[in-house]
Amino acid sequence: MKKVVKNFINPFQWFRAWRFHRHTAQYDKSQFDLELAFYAKILNNDMLHWGWFEDSGIDVSSISIAALEKAQIRYANEIISRIEDLQHAILDIGCGMGGLANAIHKNALNVELLTPNDNQAAYVKQQYPALKIYTCRFEDMPVNKQYGTLINAESLQYINLDEAFRKAETLLLTQGRWIITDYFRLTASGSNQSGHLLDDFKKQLDEDKWEIIEALDISNQLVPTIGFVKIYADRFLRPLVHLGSEKLRYKKAWLYYLAKDFLLSINAKIDREMASVDPELFLKEK
Repeated sequence: MKKVVKNFINPFQWFRAWRFHRHTAQYDKSQFDLELAFYAKILNNDMLHWGWFEDSGIDVSSISIAALEKAQIRYANEIISRIEDLQHAILDIGCGMGGLANAIHKNALNVELLTPNDNQAAYVKQQYPALKIYTCRFEDMPVNKQYGTLINAESLQYINLDEAFRKAETLLLTQGRWIITDYFRLTASGSNQSGHLLDDFKKQLDEDKWEIIEALDISNQLVPTIGFVKIYADRFLRPLVHLGSEKLRYKKAWLYYLAKDFLLSINAKIDREMASVDPELFLKEK
């Protein structure tokens, strides 16, 4: 306790803390991807997708990590089964850790990757050196070749729709196929605002005269994964946060008192994040 107090009243420690804060603030998501490091420790297939469960009514408390990984592989296979042009190159847009592209590559198909995330690109280059990867935004992708298939697996939501369609038009061969799996909001209101409005997406399709080959709602197939995340958050994350808070209160009450507003903000942050992993809310809004 004496050491902690000394750090609080030591002006040199305050200066070092300020310098550390300024240095840390320079990192953005593309340079220091905490989620990437987190998922890489948990999952072994390098996929960052919600997965595809054939049994949408499965008891989520019975889902294992192995079952979750199998669902992600099934998700990848569903996408691969929709690739018709086997002669021309495929572009995986927003490739994440490269798991989907690796699965495509294992099917003897020519696939290239794109991510604006420097950390993801470095990971892919290390894990899959045989795969060509572009490190840029899709909107800034150089048009030096065209592809038979473009894939946006849960990545279109991060791209302006008008720009995405304009770039896809230049990169896709005539009669090429654009495979998109993503979240689409059903209304402008709602607790979770990620993803494009479905009506806006359909309007863009009509305006740019794209022909829809297949439209499939796979919400029920991915809901078990959402339920899996929620149950572990409720049973482990929240209790762990509460345990840590209570231990601090009993062992260092003075520090708990000083940090209680910060601890409240953590709980509020968890509540906001949990809104995106509520299966019933998801099905209602997306």
